[in-house]
Order: sequence, then C-alpha cells, then structure tokens
Amino acid sequence: MALKTYRSKRSFDITPEPRGRVASAAGHRYVIQKHAASSLHYDLRLEFGGVMKSWAVTRGPSLVPGEKRLAINVEDHPIEYNSFEGTIPKGQYGGGTVMIWDRGRWYPEGDPEQSYRKGRLTFRLDGEKLHGRWYLVRMHRRAGERQDPWLLIKADDEAARSARAPDILEEAPWSAATKRTLDEIAQGKPVRKRRPAAVKTSTKSAAAKRTGRSKTKPVRARSSRSRRPAQPARQPAGVKRSKAVARRAARPGPAERAVELTHPDRVYWDDVGVTKQELAEYYRDVWDRMAPHVVRRPLALLRCPDGASGQCFFQKHAHATFNQGHIVRQRSRDEELVAIADLDGMVALVQAGVLEIHVWGSTLAHIDLCDRMVFDLDPGPDVSLAEVVAATKETRARLAAFKLESFVKTTGGKGFHVMVPLAGASWDETKEFAHAVALAMEADAPGRYISKITKSKRKGRIFIDYLRNGRGATSVAAYSTRARAGAPVSVPLDWSELNARLAPNKFTVRNLHRRLVRLRHDPWRDLSRIRQKLPMSN
Repeated sequence: MALKTYRSKRSFDITPEPRGRVASAAGHRYVIQKHAASSLHYDLRLEFGGVMKSWAVTRGPSLVPGEKRLAINVEDHPIEYNSFEGTIPKGQYGGGTVMIWDRGRWYPEGDPEQSYRKGRLTFRLDGEKLHGRWYLVRMHRRAGERQDPWLLIKADDEAARSARAPDILEEAPWSAATKRTLDEIAQGKPVRKRRPAAVKTSTKSAAAKRTGRSKTKPVRARSSRSRRPAQPARQPAGVKRSKAVARRAARPGPAERAVELTHPDRVYWDDVGVTKQELAEYYRDVWDRMAPHVVRRPLALLRCPDGASGQCFFQKHAHATFNQGHIVRQRSRDEELVAIADLDGMVALVQAGVLEIHVWGSTLAHIDLCDRMVFDLDPGPDVSLAEVVAATKETRARLAAFKLESFVKTTGGKGFHVMVPLAGASWDETKEFAHAVALAMEADAPGRYISKITKSKRKGRIFIDYLRNGRGATSVAAYSTRARAGAPVSVPLDWSELNARLAPNKFTVRNLHRRLVRLRHDPWRDLSRIRQKLPMSN
C-alpha cells in the first residue's frame, strides 16, 4: 500500500494533515513545502504513481548550477497534501508549521518510474518560483542510514543563477498560496495580498489573470424584504431542472450580500448533474433550518474540487483557497479551528468544493463542553433496513430510560444518527456514557450489535458508533450533502416517520424541497432549547 507508511506515522483525529488516497489518474503536479519542524527544511514532492514522491531537502533548493543539496527520500504523501498549509500539532510526527513555498507542474524526461528505480531523475519545473531543468541523483546509503540520500541539483540553463546572485529562498520567503510568512501561518493570520518581487509566474496563469477569463457568478442572501428570485444556473443537457433552484429562503440581515462563485456550472455530482450553483441555492433554501446546527461550531470539511466522483479529502483548517472574509478561524490549544457564521460562509465553502459538512458536538464559545451527544447506527454487510430502524428505536428507548430526550436524522448514507442535546458535559464524561450505552446493547444482543470499530467483525451486525463523542470527533451535519451517488442529504426526522420504508439516503438535493413544503414544523425545532444533564453529572 503506497500510503501505508504515511498513515502509520500520523493520528488523523489530531493532525490537520489529509489522510488522502492513491490517485487513479496520472498527473504532473509538484509542490515544495517549507517545514519548520525540529529543524527547518524544504519538502520537494513530485506527482507520479498516484502519490507525491517526497524528498526532504535540508537546505532547500539552490538556483546555482551544479550546487548539490542533500535530499532525503521520505515516505510517499497523498496528492491532497499539495494543498496543505498550516500547523501540525506538537507531539505529532513532523510537528511544526508547513508553508506551500512553491507549486506548479513538473515534466520528467523519460519514464519517471524507471528513472526513479535507477536513481536518476531529470525533469523540468514550471512553478511560481522555480523553473528550468533539475536533477535528482540517488547516492548509496551509509552504515546506519534508514532512508535513501539523494542530491537535488540545478542544471545550467536560462533559469539558473550565479553564486553572487540573490538566494531565491531569501528573495521569496512567503507562501505561494497565501503570501504569508511562516510566523503568520503559525499565528493563524489571514491570507495576504503582498505582490511577489522578482519572481516569475507562468505565462499561462499570468495571462489568465490579465484577461480575467475566469467566469464568476454571485450568490446573494436576501432579507425578507427582498424575495426576488435570481436567475437559476444552467443545467447540463438532458438533466431535469430541480424546482429548488428557483426557490429562495428568506433570512434576516442586510438587504443583499454576495459571494462570488467561479464556474457556477461546474458539475459536482456527475451522475445526476447537480452543479455548484445548484448546491449553493440548495443551502440557501435550507439555511433557516440548518443554521442552528452549524453556525459557530468547529467543522471538518470534505473537499472534492473535482466533484463527488473525483479526489476528496478532509480538512479541519481553513484552506488557502477559502474566501477568508467569510470563514471564521479560531485557535484552541495548539490547533486551528474553522467555522462559519452565516450563509455567506456556507456559500464560500461551496465555492471551495466542500461537499460534506461535519460538525463537532460543541460550540466555539465552549469548545471543551459537549452539548450534542450522537450515536451513529452503522450497519455492516447483510443487515436489513428494518434491523437498522429497530436498532435506532432501541437506542432511543435506552436513552429514555435515563430520562434523556433524543432526536433522529438520516445520515445520507446507510444508517441513522440519534442526537442527544446536553446542557454541557466534559468530553470524557460524554464519551464514557455513550460507550456504556453501546456496551450494554452489545451485551444484551451480541448477535445484532457491536461496539468495536473492527470491520471484519461487523458482518450481520450494527456498529453502535459512540466514538463521535470525543474532542475533535465529528458527525455529518443536519442538512449537509454527502459526496455519494445521487447527491443525498442528511435530514432531521420526527420519530413517527422512522420506518423500514424510509432509506437513510432517500432525500437528495433534488427532492428535499418537496418534503420541506409538506412539513408543518421542523422536527428538530426544540433541540436547541433542551438542556439536559447526563445521569453521572446529576
């Protein structure tokens, strides 16, 4: 497994680094990340074989031809790591601040796989800071060395510099993605607009900026005084237009604000033709119902820039491509949290390719107190929908025995979530109670339930997932879409609606509006008003 070593070194419930996966399509992206870990170095990553082949360049690249820079061949990284910029918590592997120092495309001479095996790569870089021809040459390991040492060498061409010329590392020390310095990234400061000095940009990207070819479309949030519908997005040929596109939900606030959507016709779910514009309109339609469950809560975001069928990866921090003016960033302990404050923030996430919103069980104001305990009923293979529904109802009954009121929603996947509003309990206390409920269900019916995450033991049984109740753990938010076939949505239900005919992925971006029109009231209208204590805290 190409990413086995990478994943074994990291705890993804702690580090904001992407877990990632091996890509199926070939590409030629490259990135150099400046990394202030135990020692400052630069990580060169070249895309091939579905991953980013990586070298830790101890002194960084040099533009002086023939000057050798030691480059240690480290573990393969996922493609998603190209967009990672932020701080890895202390105590984690590689703890420290990471900057996207340079990025662009690389072009190997010959077969890169074969050249890599032979230990000599010759390639050309076309980045924002580095250009021209380069060499990577493998050396023999010395006694005691566990990783292959290579040398990174600049070829003598038009992109080279003399030893007397300015050092590119000192001349352009900022991030290629956000124009921030390492200290500014570590402090969580917003994206800067500093103009890079004496650094070439690719002709193609510069031309695009000059001509302004990128299409944009504003998505506006109107107050109740302004209900005039905007023009709906164009649909791909052969796709039936959803009525939800033409509907608008009123919300209080300024008469009109807008977040620009670039390429609004980009299809995010190619199996049903749902576009970026339609997704933004969907969130505007459901925002009044959704807002109480996501606003000013820490989020984990599933980004799929190429749509649900492309590469997707989780992020727990504010990506450089986010519209920083509409994203809430807050530091807690040694980590950066990301949240939104309003519909504009949600639309900004849509613009960034976020297809799933996962939420903590706490607010930014009280990060160490859980006010939403959740049980995820996750069926294994060969479990019928009727059995999942019965398990969900049993969970409710067990909670009721403790005089705890609970609420239910579909996940948009295979199961259901049971949500318990709390007055505020410690994370340890909440997780301990949820675990006790899961263990009791398993003990009473070991053939039906399991409390361990081990997939090999889940056939024919339902996993009572209590693990979503730890600090930093998340569950999919109410009304969030899922990056799955059909554009399904996680939807709150009334307990009376739960039956074996209601599939957890029944509701979608395209059909949810019909349900909302029929509803007399929001099934979760009382959830935010209920404040109850766990038995052990009474």
